[in-house]
Amino acid sequence: QVSQIPKTENKRADELAENAANEKGNTLPKRDDEVTSDAQPSSLEDMRESQQLAQSETTQEGDVVAQQQNQIAKTDQMFSPEKIYVLRFDGGSRGNPGVAGAGMVLYDAEEGTEVWSGQTYLGTSSTNNEAEYTGLVTGLKHAHSLGVRQIVAQGDSLLVVNQLNGEWRVKNERLKPFFREAVKLREQFDSFQINHIPRAENSRADMLANIAMDNKKGTHLDEVY
Repeated sequence: QVSQIPKTENKRADELAENAANEKGNTLPKRDDEVTSDAQPSSLEDMRESQQLAQSETTQEGDVVAQQQNQIAKTDQMFSPEKIYVLRFDGGSRGNPGVAGAGMVLYDAEEGTEVWSGQTYLGTSSTNNEAEYTGLVTGLKHAHSLGVRQIVAQGDSLLVVNQLNGEWRVKNERLKPFFREAVKLREQFDSFQINHIPRAENSRADMLANIAMDNKKGTHLDEVY
């Protein structure tokens, strides 16, 4: 049973999806300010081993595993380049820098259903902002590999959203490679938009990020790039 965007968030996703259809790309950043990430810690788990892990993990983690296993079997027939999808991403670091992870969730904007989710573990020396960027970059890579060509990215990190929207420049040397990769990835989509959402609306991606950090492992997303 696939998850759905909560009813309180459906209207926002529909509005963004409609706007995204008429916009392509974003302007390059003009100025920057380093801010503390408002992301929450996240966690990862191997998608390919999820059936074995489901028996030993908590009920919440078992539900995540079952969803991801179900999604793997459906990806070949789910995604259409004509549809608009909503990518929600989150990331965090326990220590900043410290143990870090990121979570990503992809929704069908029209139907409001979750069609894919994943987690990434970054190791023990990444910052909050690096984890946030990793969530965005990893989510965009995977969405594109699945055939998505129209996407609305949503995250609760003001830094990532404002830098990609051209409102802040990137001065932190550690973040510049992440930013360049995100800019390169967005050019691969026919329609791209990124927007800030409250943390309360990003709970699913946040939960996946925490699972990644708790388990210190993530799904094998690189196999489809």
